[in-house]
Amino acid sequence: MSDSNLETTDWVLGQLEAIARNADPQNQFYPRLTQSLLPLLNADCVLLVIVLEAKPLVLFSSGNSPDPESLQAALQLAFAQQPSSVRLDPNPVDPNSPPPHRALNSPWISVRFPKNNPSKPLAILARFANLPSHEQLAGARNLLDALAEIAELREVYVENHRAVGLWKQAILRSEDLTNAQSHPQLNRSVVEALRELLQADRVSLFRKDHQAASMIACSGAASIDSNSTTVQELERSVLSLFQNNEPKLWNAADHQPQSPRYRLLLPWPSNADALAHGLLVEWSDPQATIDRVQRASNLLPMINQAWQYQHRWLCLPPRARAQAIGKSATQAPSGRFPKRLAGLALLASLVGLAMIPYPFYIQTQAYLEPTTQQFIHATADSFIEELLVAEGQSVQSHQPLVRLRAPNLELQIEELAGQILALVEKKNGLRVAVNQLSANNSDLANQTRLSAELRLIEIQEKHAQEKLDFLEKQRQELLLQSPIQGIVVGGDLSRELSDRPLQRGDALFRVADLQGPWHLKLLVADRDGRYVQQALLKGPIDIDWGLENATGRGLKAKLISMRPEVDQRPNQGPCRSATASIEQSQLEQPAIGAVAYARIPCGKQPLWFIWSRPLVEFLQKRFWFNSSP
Repeated sequence: MSDSNLETTDWVLGQLEAIARNADPQNQFYPRLTQSLLPLLNADCVLLVIVLEAKPLVLFSSGNSPDPESLQAALQLAFAQQPSSVRLDPNPVDPNSPPPHRALNSPWISVRFPKNNPSKPLAILARFANLPSHEQLAGARNLLDALAEIAELREVYVENHRAVGLWKQAILRSEDLTNAQSHPQLNRSVVEALRELLQADRVSLFRKDHQAASMIACSGAASIDSNSTTVQELERSVLSLFQNNEPKLWNAADHQPQSPRYRLLLPWPSNADALAHGLLVEWSDPQATIDRVQRASNLLPMINQAWQYQHRWLCLPPRARAQAIGKSATQAPSGRFPKRLAGLALLASLVGLAMIPYPFYIQTQAYLEPTTQQFIHATADSFIEELLVAEGQSVQSHQPLVRLRAPNLELQIEELAGQILALVEKKNGLRVAVNQLSANNSDLANQTRLSAELRLIEIQEKHAQEKLDFLEKQRQELLLQSPIQGIVVGGDLSRELSDRPLQRGDALFRVADLQGPWHLKLLVADRDGRYVQQALLKGPIDIDWGLENATGRGLKAKLISMRPEVDQRPNQGPCRSATASIEQSQLEQPAIGAVAYARIPCGKQPLWFIWSRPLVEFLQKRFWFNSSP
């Protein structure tokens, strides 16, 4: 890369970092990012993509628009890779390549982020008119990694800036809810407040009664027309999602990626009656998807608490309410003291809300492994003499796999065999001499001396023979056999192991029983390890997990143990390895090393700790602060 390109790249990175640190008030970070990458990479097209409900959606694009078939294949190629990795299709026009490679008519490169939250994957894709060189590819990888780090920095600053302004508005809106004099007014006030706080196009409140869902309030509408087509369509959509009582986000657009309409259904807790309530939030701005979801998760608990308090208050008879506040039902509060009292009460409610225990989860990366597997190791310093199996071959227990050749061992065996032969010849000669002297009985001293030498040689021969037997046993162990029945796993064995000098203990490949049980290997960050360890003291933990290539399918597992040692991982940093058992029926076609993500429940923590923990940890790493929650 030339000096001018380096200066341009540094200037662009500086501009993007300045926007990120300013909390991106105009939502121009991601459009500027895609526009800047086009000349920096000398690419034909640059896309920013997000995955919603296991389907990729293009948020921003710069350059020439790719054809739909090539775009779809490139999206599948990008989200089939590891997070924060770069993928380049080296053979884009090979007719023998399986889909999606066959649909690619020009080279693509992609990067996934953020690294610390694989449950919300985004990707940057760039298409080149010509195949880039290795040097250009390395430069593109470094540039994309740097941009991914700046994007994560932007999310932290936006979250901090949003929290300051939103809490002020939320306090005012919560105070307005306390002034509602009837349930319809309260419901209308809460949807209007959430429409303003979430910057949504429309917010609706629903109630489920038996087998039907009815809209009881809608922002921008003074009354609800139950015969309206829009109202009926929304009620049908919400009714099908009331069963799970879980948040649901989906794209309700008519297959137009550039003008989507998003809907987010959220449970609306209500202790005042036995009927289930739900909140539906709708918006059309595609670049605000992440902001809407984050705002909802932060603001809804406080607004819902204020709504529940006022809902229960309005359920009381008017006379009881008047007696409770010491005034007549028709007398309106006046003066500054009631307002201050209401403000103090609201502030106390917020403080109490922040101290409410809330489920605390740890997000981790994981991968699949068969439970029954054995690694094959070299038994001595040696070379591969003969490889008897291939990758993917089925083997039986005690079946020969590899024959090793150890030159040092062979040399020691030959030397011992020569020593034993010399000792045998010397022993035979001494026996002849002893027999001759015994026959004459003339020289008893020499006869005694020769007998002692003969005994010494016999002892030396015995020790040499024992050592030779031990070396022969080691030579027999050079024929490595399968310890279990299974499948050989190890890549291209002939290319990786041929003519390669081996040391004792080197792992050659492994034999795995793919038909037996499987387990999940989790990589728990060292900073999260103590929370998981404390939860494990109460017994195995039921966790949620899913495969990276099937993010829309939630699975269950049971975390049973975690190792105390901390390993340094190149991409994840210091991690502790944990093991979770899974049911075989959940896996259709398991693959060794398949990437997954998991969520571990670790008890409950105050809401203030859960909200502020990411920011505190970021500041600790950025500015070397030392603090404990």
